[in-house]
Amino acid sequence: MPHAAWAWAAVLVAAVVLLVLADRRGSLLGLDGVIADVAGPPEHRAGSAGLVRVGTVLGYRVLWVPTALLLVWVARWRHLLVYLATISGVAAIAQLAAGEGVLVRAVRTEMTGRSAPVELSAWPVLVLATVSVATLYVLTPSGRPRRWGWAVVAVVVAAAVVPRVSLGLDGPSVAVLAAVVGAAAAALLCTVLTPEDAFPVTWRRRVTAHLTLDEARTGRIRAAVREQLGVDVRTVEPFRLDGSAGSTPCRLETAAGPALFAKLYSTTHLRSDRWYKLLRVLRYGRLEDEAPFASVRRLVEHEDYMLRLLRDGGVRVPEPMGVVEVVPGREYLLVTELVPRAVELRRSRVGDAVVDDALRQVRLLWSAGAAHRDVKPSNVLVQDETRVVLIDVSFGELRPSRWRQAADLADMLLSCALVAGPERVLERARRQFTEAELAEAMATTSSLTLPTQLRRMLAADGRDLVARCRELLPPHHRIRAQRWSARRVLLLLATAGGVAATLVLAALNLRAGGLL
Repeated sequence: MPHAAWAWAAVLVAAVVLLVLADRRGSLLGLDGVIADVAGPPEHRAGSAGLVRVGTVLGYRVLWVPTALLLVWVARWRHLLVYLATISGVAAIAQLAAGEGVLVRAVRTEMTGRSAPVELSAWPVLVLATVSVATLYVLTPSGRPRRWGWAVVAVVVAAAVVPRVSLGLDGPSVAVLAAVVGAAAAALLCTVLTPEDAFPVTWRRRVTAHLTLDEARTGRIRAAVREQLGVDVRTVEPFRLDGSAGSTPCRLETAAGPALFAKLYSTTHLRSDRWYKLLRVLRYGRLEDEAPFASVRRLVEHEDYMLRLLRDGGVRVPEPMGVVEVVPGREYLLVTELVPRAVELRRSRVGDAVVDDALRQVRLLWSAGAAHRDVKPSNVLVQDETRVVLIDVSFGELRPSRWRQAADLADMLLSCALVAGPERVLERARRQFTEAELAEAMATTSSLTLPTQLRRMLAADGRDLVARCRELLPPHHRIRAQRWSARRVLLLLATAGGVAATLVLAALNLRAGGLL
C-alpha cells in the first residue's frame, strides 16, 4: 500500500475518534455556544435551515451525477466502479444510520439492537465531503491540477458547512470533523483502489491493456533487460497495438544486433484475464482451461512455456529470449525475436504456399497435443511470402479437447478465406485434412470460437464466409458448447447477488438526498 494511503488511513482513524468525542461532548473547539448566540434564536433560523438543506442536496447531486456520466463517456470503468462504490457506500451508511424508513429501521435494529437513528447532525457534510473528494480523485491527475482541485473542494465543502454552523444545524467541531472523515475516507479508497501508476486519469478513450510507455517505465525496462538478459536496449516503443488487447506489445531497439519483440504484462492484464475468464464461465460454463492465473509472474511464465513447447513440437513460433522482471510482482516482460521480413496475413500476398503452410501449422499443433486458441489474422505472420509464423500464444493450452482443436482449424480456415477466398482455401485444405475433419471444424464455429478481431473482419467483409464454407463441405450437425456445473450455478447466483447489492446501494445513494 502506498505511503499516501497509510497517511490517509491515519487521518481517517484520528478524525473518527475525535468526531465521536465531539459528538458526545457537544464541542471540542469551544465555539459552539458563541456561534449559537451570534446566529440568534432557533425560531429565527427555521426558514433558512430549509434553504440550506436544499442547497446541500443540489451540490451533492450536481457533483456525482455528471461525474459518473463523464466516466462512462471516456470508458474509465475502474474509476467509475470505485467512484460509485465509494459514494454509494458512504451514502448507504448515512442512510442506515439516520434514515427513518421501515427497512432501514429494521436493519438498524438488527445491527445495533435499537431502531433509533444514530445521532450525528453533520451526516450531510460527511456525505458531501466524500463525494467532493472522490470527484477530485477521478477527474484530476496528481500534481498541480489536483492541488488546485483541493482548493475547489475546500470552497464547496465550506459553502455547505458555514451556513449549517451559523444556523445552528451543526456544531463547528462536529461539522469540521465530519468533513475530514468524508474526505479521508474517499481519498483512502481512491488511493488504494485506483493508484495512478496503474489507472492514470486520462480524457480520451484508450485500450486499458496498453500501458503508457513513459520515460520512467521505459527506463526500468532498459535497466531490467540489460541486467537479466545482458542486452543493451536503446529504445522501447509501442508495436502493433491494434492487434493486441491482452498486453502491451513493444519493439526493443538494441545497441548491437537485430531489434527484439516484447510483451509487457502488469497487474492490469492479470485483472482483465480474471474478468474475461469469469464472464466466459458464466456465459458458457467451464470451457477447457479457464482457471485464472494467481499472479502476473504465472501469466507471463505460461506464455514463455507455451512458446518453448510449440517450438519443440515443430510449430513455427518466434524464438523465446526469456522473461524479464521489471517490477517484482507487478510488471514482467516476455522477450522474443522480432520475426524478420514478416507481415500480417491480412496484409500479405497469399499464395498456395502460404495457405498450405498455415494449415500445416494447425496440423503440427494437433501433433504437439496443443491448441493456440487465438488464431486470427493479426496472429498469423507471413515470412518471405511462403512461411507462416504463429504469434501470441498466451491463450495456448496443452492437451486440449477435440472440440478445441477443431475450433483452431476453423479459425485458420476463415482467416485464410478472408484474403484467398473460401473455395481456394478448402481446396488446399483437403490435401492435409479429411472432409470429416473440415466439416467438424466448421460445425464448431460460433461467436464463442471466433476471436474478436476475426469476428469483426468477417462481419465487415460482406460475404458470409462461414455459410459458404459449410456449403462446400459435407453436412454436419452444429456442435454447441454449453456446460452446466455446480460451480457455474454458484457463480451465477453470486453474481446475481452482487448485482442486487449494487442496485440496493445505488437506491440508497439516490435517496440520500432526504438526509441532506
